[in-house]
Amino acid sequence: MKRALAAAAAALLLLTGCVAIPDAGPVSEGIVDMSEQDDGLVFLAQEPEEGATQEEVIVGFLTAGISPEGGFSIAREFLTRAEAQQWRPSAGVIVRAGPPEVQFASETEATAVVAAVSEIDAVGALQRPAADRSLEFLMQREEGEWRIADAPDGIVLSSIHFAELFRAHSLHWLTPDGTRAVPEVRWFERTATTLAARIIDAILAGPSTWLSPAVSTAGAADASRIGEPRVEGTRMTVTLDLAQIQQLGAGSLQTLSTQLALSLRSVGVREVVVQIEGIQGLAASSTDSPPIDVGAVDQRPLVLEGATLRSIGSGASTVDDVGPTLQAIGATNYTVGAEGGVAHTGSTAVWIEPGADPVTISADTASVPTVDDSGWVVLQERSAPQRLLAWRDGERSELALPPSAARIAAMELSRDGTRLAVVVVDGDSSQVLVAAIVRDAEGRPVSLGEPYRMPLLDAAATDVTWASSTQIAVLATGGDEAEIVMHVVGGDSEQLPAPGVLVQAIVGGSEGTSTLRALGADGSLLSQRGRVWVATEGLGPIALIATQQ
Repeated sequence: MKRALAAAAAALLLLTGCVAIPDAGPVSEGIVDMSEQDDGLVFLAQEPEEGATQEEVIVGFLTAGISPEGGFSIAREFLTRAEAQQWRPSAGVIVRAGPPEVQFASETEATAVVAAVSEIDAVGALQRPAADRSLEFLMQREEGEWRIADAPDGIVLSSIHFAELFRAHSLHWLTPDGTRAVPEVRWFERTATTLAARIIDAILAGPSTWLSPAVSTAGAADASRIGEPRVEGTRMTVTLDLAQIQQLGAGSLQTLSTQLALSLRSVGVREVVVQIEGIQGLAASSTDSPPIDVGAVDQRPLVLEGATLRSIGSGASTVDDVGPTLQAIGATNYTVGAEGGVAHTGSTAVWIEPGADPVTISADTASVPTVDDSGWVVLQERSAPQRLLAWRDGERSELALPPSAARIAAMELSRDGTRLAVVVVDGDSSQVLVAAIVRDAEGRPVSLGEPYRMPLLDAAATDVTWASSTQIAVLATGGDEAEIVMHVVGGDSEQLPAPGVLVQAIVGGSEGTSTLRALGADGSLLSQRGRVWVATEGLGPIALIATQQ
């Protein structure tokens, strides 16, 4: 019986006292083939030695995952001939911290305990396990040598090897109304000759469970790719079976071509044509699709200086100046979308539209509120910590929180409105939870999906912001020092250089660290230049940096 190896992959970079822990010291497993340096390191695993013990065979098999060449031919040498035909290395990856520990229940039954950092499934989605993984093996002698007769599917890699052998790619889903792209990070082998096909298959398989309630996809549930995609320059033609149009209709091809074109940009594709097997002339090209919003915003910081809300940089501001209103109410935070903005004064959330009187949403807010582009404000009230309040034009909707999310330090909606990043604090540690926003047919938020958990932080967080459509920055402040960590949802984490000054808040743009800004306690506007945070010159003390949705 096959036991699927928990598919898995890795947060690679250390946060202070948390996140992934790579193997210490130099790489000692396998041999580095220097002839392949153009495409990165190529690791060659050692083949089974004559007279190897059961434990040596198991450890050798687990180590051989570093060599994908020949369909993991070296790893298959540790298996019986029958098992070598059945074993599926593509079922997933476990990224481990430290070597596996092998224990024997009998001469032929063994368990390898792996300290799993993270896991990737067969379609590249990353999760972080809550416990170590136990992998079971059955041993058998074949031609006088110990071999594995039953092995778990998938491979095991150290985080060092994973960093060399795998690369992150963004698949793209759509908002329910089809107007915005929603990226999801997936991991695939760097050396895979079938990378484009794997990305296509992952799109057809659909979004991850945690994200699926908030997004849509034009790939039919039972659709399958026919043959390999055909490439002509930067144009790729993808052939699907009849299930695509039987389930979603011929009109789905146009939308699917857009999804695939966005998802395949990382491999050099600029146009995707989707066609149906056996139906002449039924095809759609991504170049004929209407433009889709990918979440870009004005890269210039928007600040409140005195009674003026303005963009810092050349050109006119794209946001109405509601600075006098913000100053009058004593706003300390402001988030603005297409329909208006929500300000926060420390305990009160206020809706602001140009030319209209401010509207108090709640005078009992527990943290800074957030808003989407359609005007739905999301906040938590102190009197009801187990739920969130969604508000628009006086209409209210309650969103239940999971028990672990009651102590919210900060939260922010993604610019596409599909995901809510929440920072929960437990003593001196914090964690970012990313939950799908489930909406009804009118776009009203009605519930939260099961949260996707980011790595723990050994610090009490005070602020969170979307730095891009896949990156979340977290601010933790203790004493006179600030710590900023950048998470990739579905990927790795990185501690950014310390600003060197006390920081009140952070605000992200849409381009990662290059558009991340920090508000110094002295009212300075800080941005990262290389490995250093620099204050903007010629700017007086500012009251806030606005978040632009």
